[in-house]
Amino acid sequence: MITLKRENHLDSFSIKKEGDPMTEIHTNFFNFSEAALLSQILPASEKFEFTADKIFRKRETPVCTCNCKCNYNGYNFIKKKHFGKIKIGKYVCPNCNNQFYEDKSFWKKIINDWNETVTNLFIILRDSHVGYRIISQIMSFLIPCGKDKIYTQFNDKMDSYIYNVNESFLIVHYDEQHPKRGRNQKFRLTLLSTNGKVIADETFNNKDKETIKRFLLVHLDASKEIVIITDCDRGYPNLFKEIWGKKVRHQKCLLHLNKLICKDFGKNTDLIDEYNKYSLLNIFYDRSNELKKLEKLMKNMELQKFETKKEKRKFIIEAKKEFWDYLKKRENRRRRKGKNLKQRILKDTEEKFAKIIFEQNYFPKKVQKRIEMIKENWEFFTNFYHVKDCPATNNKIENYYSTSLKTHRKKQFREDRGLLNQMKVAALKRNEGFSKPKETLLEILKKICLLVT
Repeated sequence: MITLKRENHLDSFSIKKEGDPMTEIHTNFFNFSEAALLSQILPASEKFEFTADKIFRKRETPVCTCNCKCNYNGYNFIKKKHFGKIKIGKYVCPNCNNQFYEDKSFWKKIINDWNETVTNLFIILRDSHVGYRIISQIMSFLIPCGKDKIYTQFNDKMDSYIYNVNESFLIVHYDEQHPKRGRNQKFRLTLLSTNGKVIADETFNNKDKETIKRFLLVHLDASKEIVIITDCDRGYPNLFKEIWGKKVRHQKCLLHLNKLICKDFGKNTDLIDEYNKYSLLNIFYDRSNELKKLEKLMKNMELQKFETKKEKRKFIIEAKKEFWDYLKKRENRRRRKGKNLKQRILKDTEEKFAKIIFEQNYFPKKVQKRIEMIKENWEFFTNFYHVKDCPATNNKIENYYSTSLKTHRKKQFREDRGLLNQMKVAALKRNEGFSKPKETLLEILKKICLLVT
């Protein structure tokens, strides 16, 4: 229950909620409707009062160190640029002339709430890659804020955020990203567990063997057995063997292998090249439907009589377009059903690859070298068949990179801190999300307006 009483001076009332300790508020006709909100802002103590002239002070003056009771001595202003100023009670001892000032922690709390809400807004804007200068221009429509101040607030928030590190892992993903700080090349080394938790994510000035080795030894136990999934870099097997010896199982990413196969055939391919390409892609994943479609298109081409090379080339272009449309429809169908490409069992994989080796001489020389590479690394491409729950690809870490530092953004940062902060923003978004603010900026601003003069 709230009680009101008329004060001696004009247009002034006193508001007090019975049963709860709170600051006594002397309202006037301008702030009477906001008395309940004022009671939430001011300290919950019967020792204070908020006068009709917006002065926050003690109801009874304090006692000086000389045991003499102080007198009211007007007020001091506490100023905050762009917000205004509030009045804080001031007291003076009539005996020794010592001056005392009222506590202003309630005002600091409101300003801190404002800064926290604004900083969260900065984080969301930076997640969308909005520049500091643009954020400053946006803030000029509300409360002016320079780009240097925005930069400082954002960095302070990011410095206080710490990655969650997962210690319970056996199978890990490892990969590297090559962002740039201005014109200087940086190297980002990352370890993820199979559930997507970050084990380590750091940037270095180089990516030599010793740097990678130190990074792995710091974050992984060399005395325990481990399964590690990487791309198809040739230097990894020997490096891992130096660290773990026979305790490591190394799985090379099949997606990277397929990308290398596609790159070997190039873009300007004919139907025979496409058929050979999908024959290699058919080793680990079931591409039999695609091969049947290509066989059908090649038979149609044999039935055609071309008078010029131009006509033949035109037919091949149209046939390839038909094939790509077929691929797209199959891919969309799989996505609607939430399915992936069917993976072959080990026996079928070995049979398909044995057939490829038997027909190796019919492939271009560049592709023959790729077949030899697969043969030499067969153990590293098939470890996932022998280890339970081991992924066949490094997609987990590729997806992590795509959400934390996209390829087209990774060359736009001028310093190490920018790279690290962008990685932290993505981690913050992934782990905690960007929730709605407890109070909007306008709600906080309304509280401030009730206090300032």
